Amino acid sequence: MGGSARGKRLRGPSGFKFRPTTGRVKEFIFSYLGEEVEGARVLDLFCGTGSLGIEALSRGAKEIIFVDKSLQSLKILEKNLEDCGFTDRTRILRKDVFRLLRRMGKEGEKFNLILADPPFKDSLRGQIVRAVDENNLIKHEGFLILEHEFHDPDPGGHGMCLLKQRRFGHCTVSIYH
Repeated sequence: MGGSARGKRLRGPSGFKFRPTTGRVKEFIFSYLGEEVEGARVLDLFCGTGSLGIEALSRGAKEIIFVDKSLQSLKILEKNLEDCGFTDRTRILRKDVFRLLRRMGKEGEKFNLILADPPFKDSLRGQIVRAVDENNLIKHEGFLILEHEFHDPDPGGHGMCLLKQRRFGHCTVSIYH
């Protein structure tokens, strides 16, 4: 963890279904984003226990909406936010990501950063990129940061531009604009 929460250890569930974002991946993402995080409005999709979003808060994000369907993960997220002192700049939603993206698009919601770390087994890369683009959720200078399995292709057919991509073992981080 970098920024104001440096040194804090986040809680996580036990078991093999949990795949936390590694320190190397977070370092790559936040080094790339640099000062773009400061004051940003962030949407953290498939947030799990909040590792990426909490890192963004620690680096000065103004507001974050965390979204996940897992009640267990969201309960741990609440504890992590309390431990780091970030509850005042967050909202937690237990929702289906794609239904929520459609609703947010109809309501005119816009974000500087959208972070997405979906379950790799579902191969959701293309669906996420299309949903973010079709619902016009990113501000003009904003970014979509998407973690996915290295062999999960981007089928195209959307208006997002892939700016950078880096592979970390089985995980790939794709940064769109």
